[in-house]
Amino acid sequence: MERLFSNKVELKTDPEHFGELTQSQSILDQPELLRARMEKEGYLFFRGLLGRDEVLAARREILLKYAIIGELDATRPIDDAIHSRSDAIEKVNLRAFSQSLRDGLAYRRIIDHPKLLKVYEGLLEGEVRSFDFRWPRFVRPGEGCGIHCDGPYMNRGTERVFSSWIPLGDVAKHEGALMILEKRDEHERLLQRYLAKDADRDKIEWLSTNPVVLQEKFSGRWLSADFQAGDVLCFTMQTVHGALDNMSPINKCRLSSDSRYQRTDEVFDERWNGSDPEAHGYDKVFFPGLGQWRNRDFKDEWKPVDEHGRLRLDEEPQ
Repeated sequence: MERLFSNKVELKTDPEHFGELTQSQSILDQPELLRARMEKEGYLFFRGLLGRDEVLAARREILLKYAIIGELDATRPIDDAIHSRSDAIEKVNLRAFSQSLRDGLAYRRIIDHPKLLKVYEGLLEGEVRSFDFRWPRFVRPGEGCGIHCDGPYMNRGTERVFSSWIPLGDVAKHEGALMILEKRDEHERLLQRYLAKDADRDKIEWLSTNPVVLQEKFSGRWLSADFQAGDVLCFTMQTVHGALDNMSPINKCRLSSDSRYQRTDEVFDERWNGSDPEAHGYDKVFFPGLGQWRNRDFKDEWKPVDEHGRLRLDEEPQ
């Protein structure tokens, strides 16, 4: 198998340590089986759940905006997503830019796609909706994501929340695909204190930035796949996951989306819902990458900005 890295640490890719995600499209119309598999495995992986053309329309919508601020190579087709540079970011109103990404019509159609909502209606046995805040991700070559669970970031409302990771385009493993740690019985005990934390109150960093060390402690294989536009990966708030580093040999950026779902009649986490979600504070903007701070003060993904919405970083990444 090809060499794979996460947070610049090379993974063990032999069959004992690494495997493929189990596909669930064969039980798509059987909610009771979906619930049982989600409970057992902590995730559901669907090939081709969404229309490829619909996903590619959302991809192009977002890439056009990154092209405007100079992040894409202007000599290559925009859909190729070949990175150019990021030296103009400090001049951009990141607050307005990130909102334009989240509010794009084609992108929102993917987040609230009827086929995706139907999956969660089956899992939660009731009417559902997505969180008002959405997380489109542009991952440059060399970037990745720390290992974590979503629970501490989404736990001020109901506990019955699910996440969707949607590749906006084809994403091979070496281009930064998501990876999930295979569920084991001992995970619940090992994660108990971590999952009880509130990310903002307790100022937590990543659960780990070393996939090999964490795997030795928790056991279980790392699972991933070569994703295609239209695929969807759903998982729980307790599922341990991260991302493979984007090691694209052609300087291709990875585009993907995170979104969360719950029943409409249960309490929502105010950080991510309402007309003006507070998120991690109004002085921060969701803009992943550009360095690694071990997520101190959320800086790996949330950039501090000034009153004009422009980037304000007062320390070097480590």
